[in-house]
Amino acid sequence: RIRQDVWVSPSNGVQYIGDGNDDGPKWELFANGQSMGRFHKLVIAHNGKCADRIMSQTPAKELHSLLRTRFAPYVPRWGGKEMTLNSIYSLVFVAKGGCLDDALRKLSSGSADDPLPYTIMIKNEPNLRLLSCNTRKHKHKLNPRNDNSQVWTLLSSPQFGKQFKGPQENLPPALVETVTIEMLTSLERALNIPKGTIAEAVKDVKLQLWGAAVPMNTWRTAAIDGRVDGFVYDAIHGVGACGDWILDPSIAGAWESGRRLADWIARGEDTVSVGFPATAASFGDVGKFYPSRAAAESGIGTVPSSYSNVGYVAASEGTNGKPKRRNNYRNNGKTNYGKTNENRRYGRNGQRYGSGSNEQHNSKAVNNEKSGSSSNGGGRVWSATA
Repeated sequence: RIRQDVWVSPSNGVQYIGDGNDDGPKWELFANGQSMGRFHKLVIAHNGKCADRIMSQTPAKELHSLLRTRFAPYVPRWGGKEMTLNSIYSLVFVAKGGCLDDALRKLSSGSADDPLPYTIMIKNEPNLRLLSCNTRKHKHKLNPRNDNSQVWTLLSSPQFGKQFKGPQENLPPALVETVTIEMLTSLERALNIPKGTIAEAVKDVKLQLWGAAVPMNTWRTAAIDGRVDGFVYDAIHGVGACGDWILDPSIAGAWESGRRLADWIARGEDTVSVGFPATAASFGDVGKFYPSRAAAESGIGTVPSSYSNVGYVAASEGTNGKPKRRNNYRNNGKTNYGKTNENRRYGRNGQRYGSGSNEQHNSKAVNNEKSGSSSNGGGRVWSATA
């Protein structure tokens, strides 16, 4: 049976009841002070402080050690000792139709009749990372009686999230106002439009801090056949963990990690522990956290450039027209500038192959030079094609 919308307290919602009998239940779950039942297997498909606290009072110490979390917009070049999550602001706003579409068309290399994408990766503004049009994404028709209003989602950069971080369950009104204004102003700079244009068109806003957002590093061990495990399982205590922090910082990475763990349990192979340094060492590859190239590059995890809806990526060579590219890896406490250690390949005419994630995608991005007249300088538009 499946129970939804149930809050399992991170303080005492999970209790280990194993008594050494391999055939008996090992875990009991509680919600609102009442038992939800006893279970033979437990899966932690979660990360952050809650996952850390849920397992902190159990005997599964080796698994709990991997769930300990720090929060930062970067990790050391060697990956760090523990899971690191960044923080990102998500701003959803309703704007009168036209102002953003007009700006995007000016940056586009296509004709006026070409459909606009609904996902735009922002690379020329350090405060922002992604802009998405919810109206186009869900194929809603514009309503002239409602000013042809569109709903947009704007994601900040991890550095911005850290700079303005607050209590995500109860953001102070003054902080909400400051962050909202900063993000809209930054978007105006990124799109090379006059200050105040977007603010005047906005009809409604909702700001949310994604405190435990994207993993900046991923835990990896290799299976006996050389394949990456993609999950963690403690056979002694009957508990496993899966998620984007083990395979790849993306929805696909989280799904694949969960699928591999479920398949492992379903095949009856759960008598062997998987994914821990001790078990990995016997296979010749000690488990460790590796820096995520995708998270360092985009700030929001892996975004395959083969998606046809990711039509344009606003990207000047750095910030506000300055030819400088920032690298989120840290070395000896100092931020490195210049090329990242991503394996990039460039062809003729500026064509770029690969997506910047841990895996290579069969896609390319074509660089189209555009000119600009404001103080922001000219931007580059990357048109992603499948």
